[in-house]
Amino acid sequence: MENVINALNSSHRSIETPCYLYSVSQVADNFNQLKSALGTELIYSMKANNNIDLLMRCSHHLTGGIEIASIGELNSVAGGNSEKYINNPSADKKFLRAAIASRSTIIIDNLTQLTTLETLIGKRPLKPILLRLNPCLLKRFNADIGKIRSDQFGMDWDTTCQAIDFCREHTIPLAGFHVFNGSYQFTANAMGTATAALSIIQAIEKRYQQPLSFVNLGGGFGEHWQQSDFDFQAYRELLATFPEHITIAHETGRGLMASAGYFLTRVRYIKNIEQQQYAICDGGMNQNFLLAKTENSFRRFNTPTLWSSSPHQLKNSCTYVGSSCSKDDVIGKQSDTDVSPQVGDICIYDNCGAYNASYTLSPFLTLPNAKTFIIE
Repeated sequence: MENVINALNSSHRSIETPCYLYSVSQVADNFNQLKSALGTELIYSMKANNNIDLLMRCSHHLTGGIEIASIGELNSVAGGNSEKYINNPSADKKFLRAAIASRSTIIIDNLTQLTTLETLIGKRPLKPILLRLNPCLLKRFNADIGKIRSDQFGMDWDTTCQAIDFCREHTIPLAGFHVFNGSYQFTANAMGTATAALSIIQAIEKRYQQPLSFVNLGGGFGEHWQQSDFDFQAYRELLATFPEHITIAHETGRGLMASAGYFLTRVRYIKNIEQQQYAICDGGMNQNFLLAKTENSFRRFNTPTLWSSSPHQLKNSCTYVGSSCSKDDVIGKQSDTDVSPQVGDICIYDNCGAYNASYTLSPFLTLPNAKTFIIE
C-alpha cells in the first residue's frame, strides 16, 4: 500500500481510473514464501489473474509452471518457456490437440477425454498425463479426513481404475494424479489429503504396474495464508515420507496474486439521500464484481483507503457505489469514524490481485474495462 500511495503522490494524473495496480515484487515474495513453507514445487493457476503483461514480468519467478484452464489462456502463453498444465473438465478435441502441440502436461478429467486423447497421438510425442481425482477418493483412502465438499470434477475410484487400465492397454504414459478439495480448504484438510495421497499412490502403482513420478496435491490457500496457524513444519515432515521417486507439487492462484493487486476508482460525485452519504465512483462491479459481494449471504463490504490531492478531516459514514445502473453496485462502506471522501479522491482497495479483474460483468452497459498498471 505504501508503494501505491507513493505512485499516486508522484503521478496520480497519469493513472486513469478505474484501474488495477499489480506489484511484481509482491508476487515474487508470495511465491518464495509459499514454496519455502511447503517445501514442494508450486504451480501458478492462471485463472486467478491472466494479465499477460504481469505474467511476462513475473515469469522468471513462477518456476513451477502454469496451470491453464482454457484454450484462450494457452494461446496467450504458448510461446513461453514455463511448464504448462492443462486442466479443464470440458476440454474438447481442439483443446487437447493444442495441448499436445504446445508440449503441455494434460490433466485428464474423464474417460471420454482419455479416449479422445488416444486418437490424437501421432507424430508429436505425448507428455506423461495426470489423472484428476474427485475429492471423494480422499474419504475412500482416509476415513479420518475432515468434511469434503462434493463436486463435479475428476473421477471416482471405479472410473480411475478404468483410466489406469486404458493407459496400460494403449501405452499412454501416466505420470500421476491431481486432487483438489476446494478453495480456502488447505489448512482444514492438507494433512488428511496428504495422508490419503500416500495410499492412493500405492493403489495406482499396483494397478498400473509401474512407478508414478508426479502428484499435485492441489491448493486452497487464502489471501492471508501467512497469518494462519497451520503447522507447515509438520506438513513438510509428512510430505518427506512420500516415495523418493515422486515429485510433489501444489497449485495456487489466490495465494500468490491476491495481496499483489489493488483496485483504484475515483469519486465522481458525493450525494446524500435521507442523511445517508453516497460516493459515486467511476468504477464498480463492472470492473470488480467481487467487491459487490453479491454472492455472499451476508454482505460485509470492504472499506477503501482514500488518497486525496488536498487534505480534509471531516468524518462521516459513507456508501461507495459504482457507475452502473444496478442497485447491487455497492463496492464499499465506511463508518462515521472514517474520513469522509471528496470529489476527485481515489479509493484504493487492497487484496484485489486474484479473480477480481477476471471475474467481472464488464459487458453490462458496455462500460470500459479497468486499465492495468504494473509496478515493481
